[in-house]
Amino acid sequence: MNRKKSFKLNEEMINKIISVAYGDAKLIDKFIVMRAAAQNPEIRETLYSYKKTAKEIEVLCEEEYPDDLLRNIIRKNIPASKNTISFLFDLYSTVFSRPIISAITTIVLITAIVTTLIVNKPAQISYHYSQAEINNADQQARKAFAIVGKFFKLTRTTLENEIMDERIAKPINDGIGIVNNLFEGETK
Repeated sequence: MNRKKSFKLNEEMINKIISVAYGDAKLIDKFIVMRAAAQNPEIRETLYSYKKTAKEIEVLCEEEYPDDLLRNIIRKNIPASKNTISFLFDLYSTVFSRPIISAITTIVLITAIVTTLIVNKPAQISYHYSQAEINNADQQARKAFAIVGKFFKLTRTTLENEIMDERIAKPINDGIGIVNNLFEGETK
């Protein structure tokens, strides 16, 4: 017995018909809809109606929307972000957006720097030392160098006698002596 499958026009079938009409349906859904359209005139009418609507929609072309209108809509409907504009930003934009103001600012800054250098020129100090002051400074320098020389001699003596002899040379000599005793003991 061959059973005829009855196709009813329900919400699921309407969704399949729409996807077939617009060309978005899977192969199995196309097969089901075409078979149902062949058997049910109501489904066939609905399919052709949706196909006709899909063709009309394809004919419609996308219109260009002017950028000016889009910017106006964005400005009116999207709140502007809150910018914390500082004094330095205002000064920067004012000075560098207009070349005349930029030139005037440069001239004023250069003039201020030059004027400051002229007004506040460094004082020239000239010292005149007497012969007695020069002799006194020479004697003090000789005494300072003598103290430093004595300190270096003392340090050299301490380094040679105490550190080199007692702390470095003595342990090395003891270690060499131990090694010699070990070698002599092995050879005997």
